[in-house]
Amino acid sequence: MRRVLAMFALATLIACGDNSSTGPVTVNLVGDWKLQSVNGSPLPYSQTTSTGKYEVFDGSTVISASGGYTMNLTQRTTTNGSSSISVLTTYGTVTISGSSVIFKRQDIPNDPGTEAVLTSDTFGLTQNGLALVFVKL
Repeated sequence: MRRVLAMFALATLIACGDNSSTGPVTVNLVGDWKLQSVNGSPLPYSQTTSTGKYEVFDGSTVISASGGYTMNLTQRTTTNGSSSISVLTTYGTVTISGSSVIFKRQDIPNDPGTEAVLTSDTFGLTQNGLALVFVKL
């Protein structure tokens, strides 16, 4: 029954977040989202590592009405002059608890989840040490 209620909530205009300047906001989480920034920087994002460079070029999240999500990040890693481009895909469930929206990854056993920060048209969360902000399409 709890899962059915969660799916119903996701299928409607649901998630309430707290935007400190305006108070609670309502966000329709279901749908397609585009990566807007990484660690506060617009795309493409780049960081120098001890052995080379890490870059994020693109990203997206799709949230279904059933409470599932899939997140993709297109990235390039350059190590000692050798580059490889890959798409990092994570997936799991989105749950709502009061005004909190929690993303739980299914590829991590017993993942406690990551709370998303919501505004009227974006959500942000930290994944793999990166602060990601997505905007609704």
